[in-house]
Amino acid sequence: MKIFHLHHSGFLIQLADKTLIFDCFTHIPTSLLRKGIPHYFFVSHGHSDHYTADIFSTDRIYHPTYILSNDIPKASTHKTHAIGPYQHMSLGGMDIKTFGSTDQGVSFYIATNSHRIFHAGDLNWWDWDTKEKPNIDPLQEEKDFKAELEKMKNLPMEFAFIPVDPRLGDSFYKAGEHFIETFHPKVVIPMHFKDDFAIIKRFKAKIGNTQTIIPEFKERNVKIKNTWSPEV
Repeated sequence: MKIFHLHHSGFLIQLADKTLIFDCFTHIPTSLLRKGIPHYFFVSHGHSDHYTADIFSTDRIYHPTYILSNDIPKASTHKTHAIGPYQHMSLGGMDIKTFGSTDQGVSFYIATNSHRIFHAGDLNWWDWDTKEKPNIDPLQEEKDFKAELEKMKNLPMEFAFIPVDPRLGDSFYKAGEHFIETFHPKVVIPMHFKDDFAIIKRFKAKIGNTQTIIPEFKERNVKIKNTWSPEV
């Protein structure tokens, strides 16, 4: 299993028999794509920092299939599946469950190849500064986030991609901290920070001592160093 950071909340996961691509809105280097291997594009919602219709231009030699949140207008392309929150789909040797968001669209939970992968999309603890966003109710935002996690409380979490948005100021770490305390995943990979890679180190400092691995990476389109298991 190899994980590559694309940009923002975009990631590419290479498994032996398939590639999973999440929330990609930037160009994917062809060096990360594998001819003859199925490529599954997961899109959590239609915001422009998570989705671009350019994914439908992926060359057919990569056997692309698209699993899109149903808030995205249906594209005229082959192998496209629309899915809403709290649905279940079996596809390509994957058991796919969706959960909700505290913004728009869905979050994805995928069991495949003996792995359990969660991509939060825009499911986040949106603890905005009320001076910046006076219409936000911080208590309701906390309640909504925790209630969504409660719906998946019995699921084993191995790899989790969780927002650490620097726009939230001192509250950027809250979603990740609560997720780790709730599920104790093997690996949490921070996302939704554009190019503010320094926030990963800040997040690790906030979390402190934990058995959950939080890998660091410092640029786009790079393989995330595997510190969780031997490479196969």
